[in-house]
Amino acid sequence: MSGDRIINMGSGNYNESVQGDSINIQGNYISTNQDFSQVDTQIQQRLIQLQNEKQYSLEAAQKVVATELANQAKSQPAFKQQLATLGKYIQNGVANGLIGQAAVEVVKIALKLLNL
Repeated sequence: MSGDRIINMGSGNYNESVQGDSINIQGNYISTNQDFSQVDTQIQQRLIQLQNEKQYSLEAAQKVVATELANQAKSQPAFKQQLATLGKYIQNGVANGLIGQAAVEVVKIALKLLNL
């Protein structure tokens, strides 16, 4: 998803401009202008990998992927901004129906780890 969004909030407009390169999850690059189904797919693949290879529960796998995202964001300020932008999409409901709940939880946990 790329471009500008303007949402009338009743008491004013919410304006958002989406820009940036990509988010990296374990070597998988997620462009911030890709649709959310691709983000979901890449997070889901990492979750499944951890569940199959390490026998992690879904909750444990979510924490691992979220920690990976948070660690990357700590070392890369541009990535931190991109992750925050993705969090705004989730918070504002833009991702509803386009990204699975497991991926939403991963992003939420990562943002909490970053105090965002």
